[in-house]
Amino acid sequence: MTALTWLGRHASALLLLGLVTVPFVPVSPERLKPLLPVLVSLVTALAIARQPLGRDDLARLFPPLGTARLVGWLIVSQLGFSAVAVLISHLLGIAPWLAFLPVAFFSTAPLGSAPNVAAMVRCDVRLALRLTLLGVVLAPVLMPLALSFTGATLDATPWEMARRVLAMLAAGIAGGIAIQRTAGLDRIERNTDVLNGLSALAMIGFLFPLLSGTGAAIAADPVLAAGLFTLACALNFGGHLVIRAAARHVVPPETAAAAGLVFGNRNMSIVLAALPFDPVLTLFVALAQVPIYATPYLFTPPDRRDPAPACPASSES
Repeated sequence: MTALTWLGRHASALLLLGLVTVPFVPVSPERLKPLLPVLVSLVTALAIARQPLGRDDLARLFPPLGTARLVGWLIVSQLGFSAVAVLISHLLGIAPWLAFLPVAFFSTAPLGSAPNVAAMVRCDVRLALRLTLLGVVLAPVLMPLALSFTGATLDATPWEMARRVLAMLAAGIAGGIAIQRTAGLDRIERNTDVLNGLSALAMIGFLFPLLSGTGAAIAADPVLAAGLFTLACALNFGGHLVIRAAARHVVPPETAAAAGLVFGNRNMSIVLAALPFDPVLTLFVALAQVPIYATPYLFTPPDRRDPAPACPASSES
C-alpha cells in the first residue's frame, strides 16, 4: 500500500516515464494484444470503484435532464465533428487515408481511464465518469455510424462491436462493484492515492500492446511519423483547450477542465480492433498515446502536484 500511495502521488511523472521506457522493453507486444479488453475493464473498474453506487447515488449521477444534455453533447462531439471533418476533407481535396485519421479520433468514445486522469489532475471526476460511461454505452452505435461517413470497411459487424464493448463495460462495472464492496467506499475515499497508483500502472499496461513496432515504423518514415504526431497533439491538446475555454462560460472551472480533458482524450484503441490492419492508422494511434500520457503532467499546475483534497462534484448543468 505504501508503494502504491507513492506511485499515486507521482502518477503524472510515472506515466511519462512509462511512455519513454516501455517501447524499449524486450517483450513481444503481439502476445499482449489480447489483454487490451482486460485492461479496458480494469481502468473502468478503478473508475467505478471511486463512486457511490446506491440507487439514489446513481439517480444523482445520471439525472434525466443532465444525462440528456450529456448524450446530446456526445452525439455532437462524435457524429457532428466526424461529419465536419469529412466535409472539410472533401472541400480541400485531402487524401482519403489522411482524412480518415481525424474521423478515427472524433468517432471514438472518451478514454476509459479519463475519470482516473481527472482524479490525478484534481478536476471534476464526477463529470468525467458520467461522460465516460455514457460514451462507452453509446460507442456501439455512434462509432460505427461515424466511421461509415468515411466509407471505411469495418472488420466487425455493428452487433459484434456492440457485444465486445458491452462485455468490457459489464466486466468493468462488476469489477468496480467488487473492489468497492471488498475495500469499502470510506476506505477508498481515504486512500485515493492508492487508486491513482493502480490507475497509472493500468495505463502503462496499455502501452505494451499499443506501441508494438512503433520504433521501427518511425525509423522507416520519420517525416510521416512527425506529421502524425503533430496531428495527434493538435487534436488532443487543441480540442482539450478549446472545449475547456468554451465551457468556462457556462460551468465552473473544474467542470470545464474535465469536459476538455474528456474531449481531448479518446479511446482510439477500439478503432484498431474494429478495422482491418492499417500501418498508418496503427502508427497514428501509437503516437496519440504521447499527448494522452503527458496530459496528467502538463495540465496539473506545479503548485498542485502534491496530494490535494478530492475535487468538488460536478454541476448538474
